[in-house]
Amino acid sequence: MDKSQLLELILDVYDARKEAKEYFEFFLNPDVARLQAKYEAAIAKELDRVKRGGYCKARISVIKKLIKEFSSFQPGFDAEIELLFYTIGYAMAAESHLYFPDTLTRGIAALIKRIVEIADSNYVTDKTLDRLGRLLSDSKAGSRYFRKFLSDELTSCLNVVTPAAKRR
Repeated sequence: MDKSQLLELILDVYDARKEAKEYFEFFLNPDVARLQAKYEAAIAKELDRVKRGGYCKARISVIKKLIKEFSSFQPGFDAEIELLFYTIGYAMAAESHLYFPDTLTRGIAALIKRIVEIADSNYVTDKTLDRLGRLLSDSKAGSRYFRKFLSDELTSCLNVVTPAAKRR
């Protein structure tokens, strides 16, 4: 394709697809805070799905898809970690008054592994682990059993992950 054909293709994609338009607009004017707020709201909306009797109907597949979409904008590892912390914190707050199915509980625990991986690969493991420890020890967030489950997941992650600093 020559330059004019490529330009025409980009303009067609921009007009045809909402996702492409959003990506191009972010690429031209990167506002990470606005993008993060948008995805935080979408994650909160998903975690607020409830059916009668206090059962959470949130789908971990939707939450993971939102996190993956956010990461596709390449906002930086710190923004990705922030979104993951937001998701876990919001889930802990919701779990304190809702019943979470096992799939959702395991999915939220898997997000802890993702935080550790991102932090480890970007050499911010100590700061991130300290923050995770504070979040998981907060007795006001989530039930004692949920916090213990997440803490156990963190412990198992730490036994598997070799810190990046030691790999150098």
